[in-house]
Amino acid sequence: MEPLKEFDELFADMKNVERSNEARRNTWLAVKGRMEKKKRRVFPAIISLAIVAIASILIITYLMPSETEQTEQAEQITQPFNNDEVMIAVLEKEYNGPDEEFERLRQEWFDLQSKTSVESQEEYDMLLVSKEYKEMMNYYYSSFDKYFTENLLENALSTNMVFKYNPYLVEKNIVIHIERVQLNQDKDHPNIYRPIVEISLTNSKGEKIFHTLKEEFIFSKTEPGKIGRYNGTGDVDGIPLRDKIENFDAYVNTDK
Repeated sequence: MEPLKEFDELFADMKNVERSNEARRNTWLAVKGRMEKKKRRVFPAIISLAIVAIASILIITYLMPSETEQTEQAEQITQPFNNDEVMIAVLEKEYNGPDEEFERLRQEWFDLQSKTSVESQEEYDMLLVSKEYKEMMNYYYSSFDKYFTENLLENALSTNMVFKYNPYLVEKNIVIHIERVQLNQDKDHPNIYRPIVEISLTNSKGEKIFHTLKEEFIFSKTEPGKIGRYNGTGDVDGIPLRDKIENFDAYVNTDK
């Protein structure tokens, strides 16, 4: 019952009772004191609740990101790499090396095959579930699945399209490094790019030679930010890069 309503009802009841003025006055003072006590208990509680509510609203507002921040966070999660980033990432993976980790995994897989007698397809299939094979494939996929479509991943693996120079670099103890990349977009087909890549080869003596390559990337129209076709390497001077790696010394004094 509300304090004022309760007071009115009590006061109305008092009118119907024959009492002395002094008794009525005492009753009035008692009721008034009781009401004031209730008010003193109610109002501080209401004020406390209001303070807590306001503080909670301020904390929630501070912690919750704004609509703009939420949009930016969502875009960061869902937005694919742009085409330039994808091409640079793939070229750096291919032409900065050698990749010692991939070579280690590849050699472990080859060692397992060489020491395992395989006389049937079933026995070979058993090798494909081995730890060595899985670790090599996991490394391969984790290196390129962000940049290649699934079809290109399979084709690149079966045709030795990536990591193709790695074993020769390791064998000859040569370091390959990208010096400069020029990204060229086809005017008539904006999903086609033909980068020109200048790389250097350095042997254990610190001697260095240079080589220029032409690449072609065709980006998927159905999977934004992923390469759907990679047409491999073109050597500008007509000399294969692999030949320069395997016969490094022959090119040290003749390279311009």
